[in-house]
Amino acid sequence: MSTTSPRTDRPLISTDPGGRVILSTDIGYDPDDTFALIAAAHQIEDLIVITTDEIGGQRAKLARRLLDTLGRNDVEVIEGIDLGGQRWFVPAPDQPISEAPESAAGADLERAQTWVGRVLDLVLDTSHPVRWVGCGPMSELSALLTVAPDLAEQIIVTQMGGALDHPRTPEHAEHNLATNPLAAGVALRILPAPHLVLADHTEHPTIRLTPDTPLIQTLDSDTAPEWARLTSEHFHRWVARGYTGSWMHDPLALTAALGHPFVSFAETRIRIGEDARLYRDPYGRTMKLSHSVDYEAFLAWLYKVISW
Repeated sequence: MSTTSPRTDRPLISTDPGGRVILSTDIGYDPDDTFALIAAAHQIEDLIVITTDEIGGQRAKLARRLLDTLGRNDVEVIEGIDLGGQRWFVPAPDQPISEAPESAAGADLERAQTWVGRVLDLVLDTSHPVRWVGCGPMSELSALLTVAPDLAEQIIVTQMGGALDHPRTPEHAEHNLATNPLAAGVALRILPAPHLVLADHTEHPTIRLTPDTPLIQTLDSDTAPEWARLTSEHFHRWVARGYTGSWMHDPLALTAALGHPFVSFAETRIRIGEDARLYRDPYGRTMKLSHSVDYEAFLAWLYKVISW
């Protein structure tokens, strides 16, 4: 297990005045979550990871293993709520999947209270706003805000999720919001002005990685470090399921949360449907939605940060 510190030639973001960053991830399915976690580990000093749409703790174990290989033993990983979504997970050959819980409510109320208390401590244990980067369902954020709605002004939320003009919008809500639509509705209504990086902008061909992409071929190298091999193996298991590639939804959302200039936002009034679909509505809530993206600059950043 690596115990080295993050690379000194890739300066970490200062915690003063930037504050703490909480990355909420459903790592273990689409590889873009893995790339987002690597980028966060390489860039952020005060980083906390919370898994969402848990699968019997498997996502947390995967995140812990990847962070350790990246030399980030200091990053705490908090196991989130299990929604019983085994089909949204691509296990390694040596990674057994536990049975689904009896109910989507999780059944383990005591454990839920424990992690909510821990996250409360992490948010309150800093004088700066906490940046929350949502790369999966919004279950944990909703639970936190339900217990302590006053934290809505202290947490700056950037969520990958939602769609307005995406071709699938008329049929169903975007995956991250649709997986737990009640949680998404609660969180988006409590937060004063969340930033949403829409699927309209993340599903762009420029930021789709395929087996032939130079970055993937670099990760496939025989001389690649352990974290790169883990990432490569997961990517190829994903492709073996019939997917042609992976759009870098979550790394793009991460850059927006960290203040990189790749994503621009526009204030838009939005109505949230019962199923978490989003609709333009002049009487809706004001949200900051992605408006345009500098894809080439983002991709150059991604190649630079996913390196060794």
